[in-house]
Amino acid sequence: MKIEQIEIFPLRLPYKKPLITATNRFTVANGLVIRAVSDDGVEGYGYTDPFPRTGESEESVRSAVEKFIKPVLLGRDPWELARIRQEINQRLALNPRAKSAVQTALLDLLARSMKVPLFVLLGGLVREEIKIIRMVSLGDPEAMAEEALGLIQRGFAALKLKISGDLELGFQRISTVRKTVGDEVFIKVDANEAYDSKSAIDLAKRMVDVGVEVFEQPVPRQQKEALREVKDDSPINIEADQSVRSVEDAYQLIRDGAVDSINTGIQKVGGIIEARKIAELCELAGVQCALSNTGGSMLGDAAALQLAASASGVSSLCEIGEFEAITGDPFTGLEVRGGVLRVPREVGLGVKLAGQL
Repeated sequence: MKIEQIEIFPLRLPYKKPLITATNRFTVANGLVIRAVSDDGVEGYGYTDPFPRTGESEESVRSAVEKFIKPVLLGRDPWELARIRQEINQRLALNPRAKSAVQTALLDLLARSMKVPLFVLLGGLVREEIKIIRMVSLGDPEAMAEEALGLIQRGFAALKLKISGDLELGFQRISTVRKTVGDEVFIKVDANEAYDSKSAIDLAKRMVDVGVEVFEQPVPRQQKEALREVKDDSPINIEADQSVRSVEDAYQLIRDGAVDSINTGIQKVGGIIEARKIAELCELAGVQCALSNTGGSMLGDAAALQLAASASGVSSLCEIGEFEAITGDPFTGLEVRGGVLRVPREVGLGVKLAGQL
């Protein structure tokens, strides 16, 4: 089997309502689909969602794939994936979102060629379903509480609240949601790099009183010493997200005792294989590993689900399933029910292209 074609297709998927964070306001999920085709007609798909704060754009992904990755792939046997990854990394140092989409497409192609789900190639199942932690967009306290209550009424038992830099307003948002949804709901708070270490520690000490379990990325990504300071003085678990953009970043934070948890993602670190390495590092070190995916095509969530189902180091509570927040997705096959995603038994990623690219 040889790789015969690598194609790139844009996707423009409008959000049902804007997703607002401390650093972004999303109204459309702008993504790219990679299709890999073998000489015997087997297809595999991968997805990526470049946007400015990731350091990648649609143009940079297209350029990386067309100029540096595609020439390595054409005519090669996809079963040489380990060797192919090495060659791509030698040619291209960064561009994790471009690499991840291609890697996912090749893994999907391999699994489809064997007529098995991707989780089989990843070592088999450790779980058959994933509980979803659902994101609550940044807004005024009452609006966030209303959105949160609606999610709980739909069966979700875990929420991730977006907050920004105003400490008092941030705490008001959190406490209002907690009063509305009750004490049994799991709450994570994501600051998206909004605070300095002192402010983050002050807020963490207040959040413990309203039952917040995890405080995600409280300080700017490059301030890793500040992250460690917050972790040392916080009464709740501190999680790194933007501070971990590679396996090496994860290793350094774990080695330095700077985090209680790492939130990784397939696109962010360059692929399923890289994200699995981070999960295994976390498992060895006794650090929690969350797996997340941004809103966009369920193709991206399908890859995350296959990894979460087969990696024991990944938490059984994941931030995936955000495809429900967008419209116009040409892929089908996943459905969130009662706050849970079940792992499909169909071949490859377990989703199908139902429309046109």
